[in-house]
Amino acid sequence: MQAPPGFSFRRTVWSHGWYSLAPFRCNAAGDRLEGVLSLAGGGAVAYGVRCRGDQVVVSAGPSPAGQDAAKTRRAVRQAVRRVLNLDLDLSEFHQAARACKGMAWMANQRMGRMLRSPTLWEDLVKLVLTTNCSWAFTTRMVDALVECYGESAMDGSRSFPRPERLAAAGAGELRERIRAGYRAPHLAKLALAVTEGRIDPDSWETAPLDPGELRRQLLELPGVGPYVAENMLKLLGRPDGLALDSWLRAKYAQVYHGGRTVTDRTIARRYARMGEWGGLALWCDMTRDWLDDSDPLRSTPA
Repeated sequence: MQAPPGFSFRRTVWSHGWYSLAPFRCNAAGDRLEGVLSLAGGGAVAYGVRCRGDQVVVSAGPSPAGQDAAKTRRAVRQAVRRVLNLDLDLSEFHQAARACKGMAWMANQRMGRMLRSPTLWEDLVKLVLTTNCSWAFTTRMVDALVECYGESAMDGSRSFPRPERLAAAGAGELRERIRAGYRAPHLAKLALAVTEGRIDPDSWETAPLDPGELRRQLLELPGVGPYVAENMLKLLGRPDGLALDSWLRAKYAQVYHGGRTVTDRTIARRYARMGEWGGLALWCDMTRDWLDDSDPLRSTPA
């Protein structure tokens, strides 16, 4: 597949912590990403992706029994386009960054493309599992979800679970097996709503709504507060809000105020010049140093 102009595979993969959450696996150099995709016809397939020049190179494992191999390959390629956000147009963000003093580097380094999951369902669940806990705990919960409820590929690796599996499990089982605590009822309600068609996460990609209205609708979902809603919008390329959490607040204080705590209003003021792109600019600013380390998650909360 052709990569978009200025595309950086490593910068996209390491844009945030999704690359380290199951079923993703990433090598230490950040130049190969692996995952497992649930297939519409049942079963799952393992895949790998890397970049060679301006080409995104995709490989897929064997199809499950009874699945058409060509159809499986097409599904994997489509999923990879979403995972790497290849169709996202960042020109408006980069134009805004060039117009703001001290932010032109974001455009010059082609920042702003966020790694995503193969489905918005997976992105939503993972965001809910990042709330009010350490990254290590998020990782354990996601690992347990994949191990307990994911579908197995031919090589034994497992996909992220379909909503039907979590709806059937119910809140009590999720609390016990995933150790999801207060999040378990939220996961069960979300899964049931998606299974019954009352929520269609895929529709958010093309919903003819302005970001503010979509944010309002997201906030009505179980377990979704401003942090989750605003991060979902950022993953959709339709940002609204700063998606502030304790780590971002602490990192901002460290970078600009010597560790002294500041108000959210102070943070918002710095990025107000970026308009709707303020939240994305904040994230790029606070993660600017990640590619200087072998593991960008060294900078995230333990």
